[in-house]
Amino acid sequence: MRARFLITACLALGFTPAMAEMDHSQHDMTGHTAHTGASAHIHHSHRKGMWMLEYRFMRMNMNGLLDGTGNVDSRDISGAFPGTPPTIDPTKSYLMAPTKMRMDMHMLMLMYGLTERLSLMGMVNYRDNRMDMVMHMPMLDMSGTMETRGLGDSLLGAMMTLDDRWTTSLSISLPTGGIDETADMTMTGINPMDGTQVSFTSTNIDVSYPMQLGSGTFDLIPAVTYKDSTDKLGWGTQASYILRLGDNDNGYTLGDRFEIFAWGKYVISPSFLVSGKLTFADWGRIDGRDPSIDPQMSPAGDPDVTGGTRADASLGLNCFFGQGHSVGVEFAVPVHQDLNGPQMENDWTLSFTYQYMR
Repeated sequence: MRARFLITACLALGFTPAMAEMDHSQHDMTGHTAHTGASAHIHHSHRKGMWMLEYRFMRMNMNGLLDGTGNVDSRDISGAFPGTPPTIDPTKSYLMAPTKMRMDMHMLMLMYGLTERLSLMGMVNYRDNRMDMVMHMPMLDMSGTMETRGLGDSLLGAMMTLDDRWTTSLSISLPTGGIDETADMTMTGINPMDGTQVSFTSTNIDVSYPMQLGSGTFDLIPAVTYKDSTDKLGWGTQASYILRLGDNDNGYTLGDRFEIFAWGKYVISPSFLVSGKLTFADWGRIDGRDPSIDPQMSPAGDPDVTGGTRADASLGLNCFFGQGHSVGVEFAVPVHQDLNGPQMENDWTLSFTYQYMR
């Protein structure tokens, strides 16, 4: 009975971050209360007085550039002439181009059942971003890496269970993440004439939009979920929307975001559950621009080449143990990307979740 209760009560988060900002506000706050079998790990409220603590780690890996659905070579869009500092090649759109990016996020969430139908939640997160850059010169290529890390945006929300199948939620994202992040970067290359290393260092660079830690705005996030299940199988769908409320202090607003996903779950045993999910997301271009970010430095700093659509397919496994503990892992890959590029192409997303409920 205890194992079955855990399968009934635990939560699996369905989280599809946008390329440019890893929308932690896409947290699944919808769900079930006291169903059995495959309704486990979908989206749930808590009975009155119950609470759940969750830690989640997520890594997104990006590699290469897309414009629309086609790949873009960095040499086609970026180039520089030697100098101190180097100057942009007038035949190119950008001085440099991103080649790889890694986004790590650590999230901590607390959810509490205020009544039998209403649950409250709060979430904080810590982000660690790393971007590799390349600058193509007439006789050599130079590459470097920049990093930012710190507190991201936070989330407060409430979820209302309407009946056994339908749930709604309303959350607000708080602008606790920085939008004035800077970084140092050393660019290095090999002189083809004598084989010596060439390098120069830039300090306190105003990093591009994907490297910032937050949106800078209060964002309203409504969501609705439908779910159903049998003893062994569960399925459902959720739709959510991020509505940006005004401009941030740096004069721009990240694009609104619509997301819908469908999932299926299968209970292997009282201790194990597998899941599959298909997610579609559409997000808009950045409105306005930060005057401290040079749009010709890199496409990542150009608000005109932001926004797009993406569909991801994911597979997950969850394990339940002890008194109220569970762990889960999920791996997602894109099956379709259409970006208002050139933008970084998403390769894969991996997440690990630990939950404790009582």
